[in-house]
Amino acid sequence: MTVEKKNYVVAVDIGSSEVVVAVGSLTDSNIIHIEAIAREAAEGMVAGLVDNNQLVSKALKSAIDKVESALGIKITDAYATLSGKFVRSARYTDHVFVKDVENCISMQDIKSLEERMNNVKAPDDEYIMDSYPIEYKNDSGVKLARPVGAYSKQLSATYNFILCERAAKDRLRRVFINAGINLKGLYASGAIIAESLVSKDEMKEGVAIVDLGCGVTDIAVYYDNVLCHMTSLPIGSAAVNNDIHHFTTNLSAETVEKLKVAQGVAIVTTEPDKEVKIVKGSSTRRISLYNLEKVMEARMTEIAEYVWREIRETGLRSKLAGGIILTGGGANMRRVAELFQKVTGLDVRVASAEVGVDAEQAELVAGNDLTLAISLLLRGAKDGACPVLNMRSTAPVQPPVHHEETSDEQTKPADVDESDDFDDDIPEGKKRGGLFGWFNKKLQKAFRNPEEDLEDADYDDVAKDNEEDF
Repeated sequence: MTVEKKNYVVAVDIGSSEVVVAVGSLTDSNIIHIEAIAREAAEGMVAGLVDNNQLVSKALKSAIDKVESALGIKITDAYATLSGKFVRSARYTDHVFVKDVENCISMQDIKSLEERMNNVKAPDDEYIMDSYPIEYKNDSGVKLARPVGAYSKQLSATYNFILCERAAKDRLRRVFINAGINLKGLYASGAIIAESLVSKDEMKEGVAIVDLGCGVTDIAVYYDNVLCHMTSLPIGSAAVNNDIHHFTTNLSAETVEKLKVAQGVAIVTTEPDKEVKIVKGSSTRRISLYNLEKVMEARMTEIAEYVWREIRETGLRSKLAGGIILTGGGANMRRVAELFQKVTGLDVRVASAEVGVDAEQAELVAGNDLTLAISLLLRGAKDGACPVLNMRSTAPVQPPVHHEETSDEQTKPADVDESDDFDDDIPEGKKRGGLFGWFNKKLQKAFRNPEEDLEDADYDDVAKDNEEDF
């Protein structure tokens, strides 16, 4: 079997309910063409954290096998995301004195400030996933859109640091080791979700993106083309399932999910005397549809209020001209945009991947629950394509462009001892020692952690007066 040489990018989205593996290729016009997508139901993830390595590894292997069979390739490398309360962003401000005797800021001053930020050391139980400048200011505290060439005796910058607990990262990496996949890059979900959703113009005018997942809700706030704030809330649409289960009692998880999908609504729409009928064999059970919708509305309102609190705390709520964009599986619920608009007072819309993807494949990526996987493909394409192997040989199929030279060790998974140091994937410059004692004390304070949750049924389609069948 021969494999056409392409700029393959492999994205793995491990969520609380399923694993999605997406393989794309980068076209000459820098557009992602989807080659294959595989989904596998998964257990073993709790609020974004790997809780059972064996279950998650099994689901990942199964999804990988599906795309390998479809494309005739052997996947060796992949990009992945991580989200949960163990992922967060924190700001830190530092400064340098301008070297030019006439106090004119140069690129050398920018690099000196960047080097100081690269020397920042995270707390021992966390590591820095990414860092970037949010703004520069002169010695009068005036923001500098273009600092080079401006006059000032001092240049200060505020950086945004994306941090993750080491234990959470190590657990996820072991899942990839078990699947024989090299983790080529690991990103915070909230930091990349915008890749397939919004344009640069929308990022400049201000927009908040809310990814309503099963176990986690990710929030990303952009303004002036910069990710100003990112956080993950340890609550998602699974909380709605739990509420439905407690309300109905004695229904299996599968039945509850079907009930939510068929009748799910974020704002009550029915009259108090409406019912939904659940039929299993010769037994029939009726549930108040009005009360069911009240249960769902209460939980979704709570999630919307949590999200709105996070957005308000950024201080940017008045600058979000682009409003709020909802995506993720939880955004499939009817009237969810209306609910968020009611809670926040901002314009709200539901969207799926639409930026940077082959226009002819719009239907293929239209599902809100695929947005993160597609965004990860786009981010991965920027950082380098993934080498793959021919299914009939061990010769690597190397991407012809957009990829740095890859060693033999990178083209095939190596045997890794569980006791290995899992810091190897931290970018160069993030593992350097900290600054002076006073600096570390200030940093520890800046990076303090913030304060810290069924029988099968068959359904008839018989409609009766004053009833809705499920």
